Amino acid sequence: MNKFNNVTSLIVVAVLAFTTGVLVLGFRSCRQGPEVKASLSATEVEVNERFTYSDSTHKARNWYWEFGDKESSYKPHGTYWYKEPGTFKVRLTVNGKYEKTFTIQVKNTAREPASRLVHIEAPDSAMQGEYIVFKGVGNDKQWRWEFGESGMVDAREKTPLYAYSKLNTYTVRLRTENTAYPVLHRIKIIPTYSTNDSTDVMSVIGSDIRIRLQAICDGKPFNRNYNEIIRKYTCSNELTEVVINDDKFNDIYSYCQGLAATGKGRKITIEHVAVEIPDLESGCVTKIIVVQSE
Repeated sequence: MNKFNNVTSLIVVAVLAFTTGVLVLGFRSCRQGPEVKASLSATEVEVNERFTYSDSTHKARNWYWEFGDKESSYKPHGTYWYKEPGTFKVRLTVNGKYEKTFTIQVKNTAREPASRLVHIEAPDSAMQGEYIVFKGVGNDKQWRWEFGESGMVDAREKTPLYAYSKLNTYTVRLRTENTAYPVLHRIKIIPTYSTNDSTDVMSVIGSDIRIRLQAICDGKPFNRNYNEIIRKYTCSNELTEVVINDDKFNDIYSYCQGLAATGKGRKITIEHVAVEIPDLESGCVTKIIVVQSE
């Protein structure tokens, strides 16, 4: 009889233990939150080099970014940079309880190379009509660029922009005060992509933003054009970075306010706009690159 009771007791204990385990797992499953879909545009940067942070977590209502240097942000997207080198832990808390962390390495700013040799940093191919960044590397002071399309000197800056109008393979020539012969670089210009390509989608976005920026310059309704850019393309991030003529920087709100103010006194032409969208799933523009002239 005692043996029967012992077996019955063991069965009861086993059933209780199994039931408890199922309840605990169910409770944990119920508490498990949504996947935090956050990202950084880079995890290795130099001092004062900007990077973007963004989050597209489903049903996220509030955000708290901690950058590991006592600075923080309550916006879902933005840009940031570190003033000192080191290893920093970036943590995002979504809706006050769901977290994701990153580690980012910040290095000292690279110095110009000690070599006296000059060379060109540029792509080997680019699209027709696309603005290309050509970078002259070296310590020389005078820069004379021939991009091979016009047959003459096209630029005298160290890092110029240029867009080819015709399809061809061109030889770029760079001369400085210390080069005996020009430094050469070959680049192939190819047709623009088809309409179903993601690069072409970004081109369409850039074109629409250009039209709205030009409207702001021309004194047309500010709020309508600005809000369309913010809501449609930058995921309502008013700190989206704008790079102007490759050497000036502003957030999108300050830049557009500046266009509205200066456009009243002098004619500004927005010649070209390109965009960066690191996360195509979220579709948020994180950088707007503008070429403008007066």
